[in-house]
Amino acid sequence: MAFLRNWLRRYRNRRHVRPWALAVPIVILLITVPLVRPLRQPDPRSISDDELARLAMTQSIVEDDRLDIGASPFSVTRNKVQRNGRWYSNQPPMMAVLLSGPYRLMYRMGYSFESSPHWVMFMLTLLGTTLPVAGAGGLVYRMGRLFELRRPWRTGLALAVVLGSGLVSYATVLNAHAPAAALALASAGCLVHVTITNRRMHGSIWLIVAGACAALSATFEPAAIVFVGLFAAVVLALRWTAFQRMAGLAVFLAGASVPLAAHVALVQRTTGNVWQGSGLGEGSGFGVQGSEVAGSVFAPLNPEPRTLNPDEDEDPEPESAWRSFWTGAGRVATAFVGRHGVLSHFPVVLIGILGVTLVMHRHWPATTKVLATATLVGAGVIIVAYALRTSDWTQAMFGTRWFVVFLPLTVFWAGVWLRRRHRPVSWALAGVLLAFSMVVSLIGATGPIPRDGFNVYTAAGAVRNLVHPREPEGGPSSSAAFAGAR
Repeated sequence: MAFLRNWLRRYRNRRHVRPWALAVPIVILLITVPLVRPLRQPDPRSISDDELARLAMTQSIVEDDRLDIGASPFSVTRNKVQRNGRWYSNQPPMMAVLLSGPYRLMYRMGYSFESSPHWVMFMLTLLGTTLPVAGAGGLVYRMGRLFELRRPWRTGLALAVVLGSGLVSYATVLNAHAPAAALALASAGCLVHVTITNRRMHGSIWLIVAGACAALSATFEPAAIVFVGLFAAVVLALRWTAFQRMAGLAVFLAGASVPLAAHVALVQRTTGNVWQGSGLGEGSGFGVQGSEVAGSVFAPLNPEPRTLNPDEDEDPEPESAWRSFWTGAGRVATAFVGRHGVLSHFPVVLIGILGVTLVMHRHWPATTKVLATATLVGAGVIIVAYALRTSDWTQAMFGTRWFVVFLPLTVFWAGVWLRRRHRPVSWALAGVLLAFSMVVSLIGATGPIPRDGFNVYTAAGAVRNLVHPREPEGGPSSSAAFAGAR
């Protein structure tokens, strides 16, 4: 009893609420919840193909106990493929499988896509994207201890990462990019924690979690698989003995193997393509069934099958090596400063890149240097891969949705820059870059994934859609339309 009394006394005197830490998720939720797509645009005809495919699979798993989406009213999406006479979502299946858990609970409570479609979609969006983004803000605040910043500065850094990297833009619609970025941050946060703990067994648990988070991020966004290998290199840089480092690597890979094995098993039961949904130019296989469109709530959209024409993709004249090089270099440059460019939307990333260079010039631990290098290497690999293989940039949506997975982690390294003293001019320039990035990100949160994408500079396109919204033409828009389409 004496031990229990002493523990309760210590627990009572301990600080339980940290205002600076809680401020970040609260601010993010106050911004994003009113902008969630089912609240702002409840008309089901305005749902993007990406979200339709994910909703269709979630509904089919719970209501029909099957992975094919042919019986779902959401199956009119163009993001689907046919295999063995069945239609499957052309999205990584893991997120839909995880969302089926909350939806199954709601379904048993009497809430379904037929009875309460908007409420169900709102809750799935909140659980699938909005809350992970808010949690990522709190995680960045915790990771800011690496830079030995004061609490107000860590709060500012966390808000800058979420609100200035484009992550907040994708917190308002159901998509896999935002939670994948949050999981990548979680994996990096676990590695940061391992570097500052002296207990090897305790560190092994965090390595398992780090590997699981990195791999789960890859099951949501296939391009994030590059971080599984790069973060494994961080484990080899720990200040442990050679045997302990190899054991730590084995533990990290063991944690990563579970989500990856589950992803492969699910894909084998659906499309058979482990890279499905990556957007790296595999665009063949899109299509719709005419019988599904007829009588559906989405009938006015009349989506046409999207396939790639090999004759259009081939260059009639063979290119020289130099011409191919400059063409590829131009595409990469466009990915940085073009209509969907990283720097043309979120120039605050430059401060994060500068922070990585400062890590290399200071006496930082080797693990920190390797983690910073892994961030830039992973970002570069993803940018080059999409720049060289993606032909339809309208599907990049706001900014570039495929780059969201690494942008928050890149901006995180701006914390190194905050440690140093700077001239007023430098602070003013950094403030301008951050303010521009935050304004653009918040504009994108009003509608980051329109049905037809963006053919112009996406921030301008988002403003135009916000000022002059396009109303879906014809057809029912009430909640009862879902029941009729089932």
